Amino acid sequence: MGLKGFVEGGVASVIAGASTHPLDLIKVRMQLQGESHVPNLSSVQSCRPAFALSSTANMSLPTTVELPAPTRVGPLSIGVRIIQSEGAAALFSGISATLLRQTLYSTTRMGLYDVLKHKWTEPDSNSMPLASKIGAGLISGAVGAAVGNPADVAMVRMQADGRLPVEHRRNYKSVVDALSQMSKQEGVASLWRARVSRSTVR
Repeated sequence: MGLKGFVEGGVASVIAGASTHPLDLIKVRMQLQGESHVPNLSSVQSCRPAFALSSTANMSLPTTVELPAPTRVGPLSIGVRIIQSEGAAALFSGISATLLRQTLYSTTRMGLYDVLKHKWTEPDSNSMPLASKIGAGLISGAVGAAVGNPADVAMVRMQADGRLPVEHRRNYKSVVDALSQMSKQEGVASLWRARVSRSTVR
């Protein structure tokens, strides 16, 4: 029963992940709307006008830099924009990372929960106490997240790569290439970041 739970959960998750990958990519691109390389305000404030030669010059620099608000667009517009600028195949950028993530995360989570469920079910009543269900869910979810996090980080990076300027793109060939480059350039610990920060996807 344990092996069956791993296999069935993994196959179902891989099919679902592959089918919804374009929507997930659009979601990531929408979340990154408005992200841009804004100059450091401290460096802006430290600048002095060329004509301020005298210490008696009464000049004051603004403490804030006002930037135009980014234009927000919907999912359909994002999808059309991706196809027009990067091609239809770009909707499946990072698909290898998605498949690996689902294989690792969902297979582990569902399979481990199934194992714990059968192990902790009371034989007399053939039922599982609520506390045991909660514990099994927490344990299986935590283990699955730890196992699948490297693929999750690689997936977001690969999905966000297309919005970077051409000269700044990482151009990962596959999830294996992404994980390999991240390990070499940033250390193995970077594969288990709790969350993907803004600096990570840029």
